[in-house]
Amino acid sequence: MRSSPLLPAFLLTLLAVLSGPSAFAAAPSAPTALKVNDVANPVGINATPRFGWLVNDPDPAEIQTRYQILVATTAALLSSGSSDVWDSGEVTSRQQSQVVYAGPALLPETQYFWKIRTWDKDGAASPYSNVGTFGVGLNTNADWSGAAWIKRDTNVADDYTFFRKSVVVPERTVARATVYISSVHKYALYLNGTLQLKGPAYHYPQFQYCNAVDVTSAIVPGAPNVFAIFNHWFGGGQGRATSARGVLMKAVIHYTDGTSSVIGTDGTWKQTQATAWITGQPQRGGEGVGYIERIDARNLLPDWNSVAFNDAAWANATVIGGQPTAPWTGTLNPDLTRIEESVRAPLTITDKGAGKYVIDLGKVYAGVPRISFTGGAAGDVVNMRGGYVLNAAGEIDTTKNQSTNLSFFAVLSGAAFTYEPAEYFGMRYFQIDNAPMPVTSANFQFIERHSRLEENRSTFASSNPTLNRVWELMKHSLTVCAQEEFVDTPTREKGGFLGDAFIQSSAAMSVHGERVLSRQALHEFLQSMTQFWSAPGNTGRMNAVYPNSDNGRDIPDYTQCYLPWVWEYYQQTGDKAFLAANFPQFKSIGEYVHRSRNASTGLITDLVGGAGAYQFGIIDWPASMRFGYDMTAARTVINCWAWLDYDLLARIAGELDQTADRDLFRTRADDLQTAINSRLLHSSGVYVDGLNASAVQSAHVSQQANAFPLALGLVPAAQRASVVAKVKELRMSSGMITLPWLVQSIGEAGEGEHLIELFTNPEWLGWARSLALGATVTWESWNSDTDGTSQSHGWGAAGLNGYVRYILGVKPLKPQFQEVQIRPLEFGTKLTSARGKVPTERGDLAVSWDRTPARFQLEVTIPVNVTATIQVPRGLLAGDALKVDGVAVVGTPAGDYLSVSGIGSGTHRVERVFGQIAE
Repeated sequence: MRSSPLLPAFLLTLLAVLSGPSAFAAAPSAPTALKVNDVANPVGINATPRFGWLVNDPDPAEIQTRYQILVATTAALLSSGSSDVWDSGEVTSRQQSQVVYAGPALLPETQYFWKIRTWDKDGAASPYSNVGTFGVGLNTNADWSGAAWIKRDTNVADDYTFFRKSVVVPERTVARATVYISSVHKYALYLNGTLQLKGPAYHYPQFQYCNAVDVTSAIVPGAPNVFAIFNHWFGGGQGRATSARGVLMKAVIHYTDGTSSVIGTDGTWKQTQATAWITGQPQRGGEGVGYIERIDARNLLPDWNSVAFNDAAWANATVIGGQPTAPWTGTLNPDLTRIEESVRAPLTITDKGAGKYVIDLGKVYAGVPRISFTGGAAGDVVNMRGGYVLNAAGEIDTTKNQSTNLSFFAVLSGAAFTYEPAEYFGMRYFQIDNAPMPVTSANFQFIERHSRLEENRSTFASSNPTLNRVWELMKHSLTVCAQEEFVDTPTREKGGFLGDAFIQSSAAMSVHGERVLSRQALHEFLQSMTQFWSAPGNTGRMNAVYPNSDNGRDIPDYTQCYLPWVWEYYQQTGDKAFLAANFPQFKSIGEYVHRSRNASTGLITDLVGGAGAYQFGIIDWPASMRFGYDMTAARTVINCWAWLDYDLLARIAGELDQTADRDLFRTRADDLQTAINSRLLHSSGVYVDGLNASAVQSAHVSQQANAFPLALGLVPAAQRASVVAKVKELRMSSGMITLPWLVQSIGEAGEGEHLIELFTNPEWLGWARSLALGATVTWESWNSDTDGTSQSHGWGAAGLNGYVRYILGVKPLKPQFQEVQIRPLEFGTKLTSARGKVPTERGDLAVSWDRTPARFQLEVTIPVNVTATIQVPRGLLAGDALKVDGVAVVGTPAGDYLSVSGIGSGTHRVERVFGQIAE
């Protein structure tokens, strides 16, 4: 058996026992799941690709020791073993994702091909992978030559426009065709009548996004081809910058003979108002979410995007200017996020008589109804509405629609037509008051939509049915609120709040393997610094919601939560290049916080920022979910956030070998910890909410003020028991902003039984109570059933990390899960078994454990290139004996657990029979 010093001694011994002296190690299999910039075979990326792959090796305890990437201009070159662009050489590294391209400059609007091979711990090489592709997009303004921003001249506040251009494509064989497109605000791109792409994400014009899509198979050589765009501009609002009306598109068709064609938006494009959308409708309320859609079927043009349609009566588009032109003065940014749509059939349709129907989707979803209308007379108006709750009569309760008018109207034509609004909303129910035909599942569908997520990457099941339902509730909540941004809610506030995004992104990365939307959102909040907070005295602050139409607007502790989000992203992805590129801005957050340090107390006091109920820090939200928190001058929660910012800046600086910054922020963290514990700990052994302006302790003791220091490991040993007791005593007395830290405090304290109560006790405020009250998506408040707050707020998914880290027990010890700890908590009789799957950058990690009074048994499947430390409960009896894959070993004591380190890839079973070794 070949050996290596990279393999832990324990595993060498164990493998020798299991395999015997005649075992032969196999070479790795070819890498799979190739991704560039976290997407398989992307098009339209920037000119600095980041590569990722999965390592495959049947041998136990395998790691990747080296890799080699080849990039070429043709697949044929790669197949022959050649590379005319970049050969990374044999790189000694275990990194298998976020590997940054380091070759010659890549050309715009060019497709590249790549493959990868890896080496195992014994130096054996894998075959090369299958060939992957990536297309570099239009990454400079000059690359957009041949296309111009166009518009329809109008001052309509809610503007729907059709654009189209018919072009005869030469009769040549098409090698590759790509469309690049940008639009304000929304678009749907068609080619020859077939939908190709929808988008884009909203942004301020100087940071405007563009999308790209491969349309090779849709091009018809030697014939007219129609490029068509449906555009909706509707001004600024929550999560949506006002920007300006405009559409920009460039299609490039490459032929096998080496020639190419360019079709760009210009003054020859035809345009017309989409008059089926009747203008002048009321706004829906909420916070700038748009206008009511009244669609007149008599004005629909169902074939407007087809080749056969005659657009001779349409006017020419108005040319605004080439890129760049005001207001799009920057360089367009590639957007690789994608909204995915799927058809959702109704759970039930209730006929209320006289043409009234109430449709129940079964859960709250984000999307739009699609209704095939027949019957009725031309001009008749069908009244419809969406909703969250039914009243006593079994109809939609319009008083509980999150302050948003969810009315919809269809004007009949007397003929069959399909009603489908342009803008999505969250809803569970849909009501049609005067349908001209019976409503059935054949003519009513709901088009669910959310940002691309890998929903099947994670699973969870346990011996507690309520715990399982809470997992599903939280996981579904992420899909409802992952849209163009991680939105506050898909109904009243479609904005990306920083605090909400941190919570939702952290959970989505952990259970959905999400990467692209998270990275984009992280960059957006950095851009908010540049746009709104660059003046002296303001540096280091961030917008609380971005993009938006109300410009600079911050919440101090939302700025403070940005660095924990960065660290979570880094732990999940290992994207060190992101840390390095943005470290100066990260540091400015620490300096912003430090400017509010009171020299006499050492505490962060009246942290500058915010207004009204947000001034000096929001703590929790809504205000009722502060549970009486005393909004003092030096707030305990704000100081814990500050300690975490200093701590993480020290860690980030250490990762980047910035020793001076590491030492500076470590000293600040240590000093602040001393101040917190000397000033904010009460003589009774618990933390108060803060100090007032006279440096006198608050008389109020909140759960938040105790959960934060407990979660962060700041509590002195002498006070730990009293702080744990106070957090437990207050059950659920935290709102959603501090909820992640409550879960972490209970998990880090090892209070497994209390954690299960927190998740499953319907008598307490919490998820189980929400389920009992009919919730299908987490709420804005634990009392959203009565206080009028949102019943579709994704930030309630914060508890998902508690499932991953404390119930399944999976916690990264090194970035990208190179090393991982697996330690389920002790749950007594509250939970006797759990199993699940957790996505990581190196593959899915599966855990299954069950416990009886006599033994604890854990089975884990570890991906290749991951090394685990497994800890299992010691139990009440003495002795440190374990069995690992049937081999008797002595575990290393670790508090109430026994630990075995150096467990490598493959499926392993660890068993603790309390008091003796199982025979």
